[in-house]
Amino acid sequence: MSWNVRGVASCAFRRTLKEFLRQYNLDIVILLETKVSGNNARRIIQGAGFNYFIIEEAQSFIRGIWICWKDNSISITTLESNQQFIHTRVQRHNQDPWCLTAVYASPQPNNRRVIWQSIERTAKNMGEPWLLIGDFNEIKDGTEKKGGRPIDLRMCRNFANWIDRCGLVDLGFIETRFTWRGPQWEGYDRVFKRLDRALSNPSWRTKFQEAVVKVLPRTKSDHHPPLLMKNEGTDCRNGRPFIFEAMWSMHPDFRPFLEKHWKEDIMFIQNLNSLKKDLSKWNKEVFGNIFKTKRRLLNRINGIQKSISYGKNHFLDNLETNLKRELEDILDKEEALWLKKSREQWMVEGDRNTKFYHTKAIIRRRKNKIHKLRDANENWIEEKQELKDHIINSYKRLYQEEVIITPLRIDNINMPNLDPLVCRNMEMIPTDMEIKKLLLSIGSLKAPGEDRFPAIFFKNN
Repeated sequence: MSWNVRGVASCAFRRTLKEFLRQYNLDIVILLETKVSGNNARRIIQGAGFNYFIIEEAQSFIRGIWICWKDNSISITTLESNQQFIHTRVQRHNQDPWCLTAVYASPQPNNRRVIWQSIERTAKNMGEPWLLIGDFNEIKDGTEKKGGRPIDLRMCRNFANWIDRCGLVDLGFIETRFTWRGPQWEGYDRVFKRLDRALSNPSWRTKFQEAVVKVLPRTKSDHHPPLLMKNEGTDCRNGRPFIFEAMWSMHPDFRPFLEKHWKEDIMFIQNLNSLKKDLSKWNKEVFGNIFKTKRRLLNRINGIQKSISYGKNHFLDNLETNLKRELEDILDKEEALWLKKSREQWMVEGDRNTKFYHTKAIIRRRKNKIHKLRDANENWIEEKQELKDHIINSYKRLYQEEVIITPLRIDNINMPNLDPLVCRNMEMIPTDMEIKKLLLSIGSLKAPGEDRFPAIFFKNN
């Protein structure tokens, strides 16, 4: 959790912090604009129950950044620190490390430029999963502000471009859009902005796929705290419907399988429905899990390269060559899988782009995920089963309601006369060439229709 507290000395702050700790079981807490330093800072931190902490001291009762945690299995090491950010490496026992940057950007634009330049330099050399969270004191487009004076589009573009140059993605939010409640100037509505956010590089986003940013209620400060949490409550992927995977067609046995199971004596739709069951079984028994296969191949290649006989045994040399060829085939299939899931309309030439497509797919999945819904009584529903029941019942009511159809009166409407040739063309059955032309114009990996087969299946077969 990151929280711009606007001072930590009050009893009200300590009471609110303890409630957050109790309710959300926080692993790491970042406090910004603490306005307290020295022994007073350490006394407040230890009084809140934290055993470990990193402090960027407040200067003359302004600023101040604290990173606090309780669990001794978490190790946080400072890599760089100044008045506007603390850059650290985080490692939990027996897990790979990742980088965390706690940000409190200056309200002054000239001072902010210094931190943007410093973080951009860090980004160029970043080889680990990396998360940045805090108060950036910037917005990147018009949707992140409400009220007040008109936005400065140039500053918005500069901030958005900076995020792109650093290779970062915005982790989004659930709950409240605006994280800061500002003043109300004469002649204007009160201003609200989304100043607090979490950004990450693609490696962190793929490492923590289920992470979401929940904006907590604003208390004892003019900022809402963003809470980064693992969302497990609404994962509804069990029992998901069949969908054709483009990577299946890359398997050498796919074409013979299709010819064997496609029956000429039954209707087209019946063939597709029958093929769904056969393909699901073939996927499990023949095609297999590409991620398990990739791990197995990498382990075998690693074992060969560690062998004492490596480089001296022709059998091992040939086996390594064959395994690497199999690995390349698996990597091609993996890239095809993530390309489809990312909904990208193009493929970049050159290096393999699996990581890019994987990141895009995760971002898209997070945006499409339903975390909560409001019922007819204005109550929020968050539990997985309650969400399912609410959606099903809503559609049941929608389609069970009696609809009164009022006939359209066209007695007094003058309809234009259509040319006889146009009428005949409208009644003509489409030719095979017209159907083929229309099919080829559809994006190969566009979302499939009710049959769950994307256009690439019909194009290639």
